[in-house]
Amino acid sequence: MEPWLAALIIVGAAALSAVAILVVRRRAPAGTWFEDPIPAGAVYTVAGTAYMVIVAFVFFIAFESYGGAKVEAEEEATATLAMFHAVGPFEPAPRAELEEQLICYAREVISHGWPAMRRGGGSSVVDARVVAMEQAAEEVPVNDAKQAAAYEHWFSLNEERRQGRQARIGEAGGLVPSVVWLILIIGAVVAVASVCFFADPRERALTQAGMIAAVAIIVVSGLVLVRFLDKPYEDTSGSIKPTAMTRTLEQMERDHRERGRAVVSCADLTR
Repeated sequence: MEPWLAALIIVGAAALSAVAILVVRRRAPAGTWFEDPIPAGAVYTVAGTAYMVIVAFVFFIAFESYGGAKVEAEEEATATLAMFHAVGPFEPAPRAELEEQLICYAREVISHGWPAMRRGGGSSVVDARVVAMEQAAEEVPVNDAKQAAAYEHWFSLNEERRQGRQARIGEAGGLVPSVVWLILIIGAVVAVASVCFFADPRERALTQAGMIAAVAIIVVSGLVLVRFLDKPYEDTSGSIKPTAMTRTLEQMERDHRERGRAVVSCADLTR
C-alpha cells in the first residue's frame, strides 16, 4: 500500500468518525446517552483493550511473516551465488552452461517471480528454469574426487535455494485469513462507533470530534499496518523487493564477463 493511500484511508476514517459524532451529538441528551457514564466507560475500556490485544497479536504474526519472507529471499540469493561459484571444478562446457542457467534463473526470479508473487503465487517461467537447470546439472560428467565433492556441494546449495524460494512464495498469498480480517474490521467499527454513545452536547464540538478522531486514527492505523505486513511483495514503498537477487545477478554477470564469455541468451537455454 502506497503511503499516500494509507494516509488517505486513516485521515478519511478520522474525518468520517468526527462527522458521525457531531451528527449524533445534535440529538444526544445532556450528559451522554448514559445516566452514569462511568460504568459504560469501564466497559468500553475493557472492550477496546481486548480488541487492541487481538490487533497486536495479528500484527506480531504478520511482522514475523514479513521478516521471514525477507530473510528467505536473501538466503535464496546467497545460495544462488554460491551455486554459481561452486561449479568451478567442472569441465569448461558444463561449467559454462550451469553458470548461464543460474544467471537466467536470477533474471527470471526478478522479472517474472516477483510480479507473480504480487498476484499471490509462483511463476511458471521460473519453474521451467529450475527444471532446465537441474537437468543440466544431472548431465555434468564427474571425473575425479574434486568434481564429485563439487557436484554434491552444488546440489546441497540447490536444496537451500529451493527451500528459500518455496518459503518466500509461501508468504505471497498473505498470512491473515479472510475471517480474521472480518473480525478485525467489525471490531474496528464497533470500537470507533461506540465512542458516539459518549456524545454530549454540553461539551465542545471540537473536543468530542478530536476524541473520536484520535480513536479512529489509532484503530485504522493498526489495520493498515497489518495489511501492509500481510502483503510483503507489493510494488510499494517498504515492500520486499528482489534487492538481494539483483545484487547476486550483478555479481554473476560481472564474473561471467570477466571470463570472456558471451552475453547470456536465456531463451536458448530453456529445455
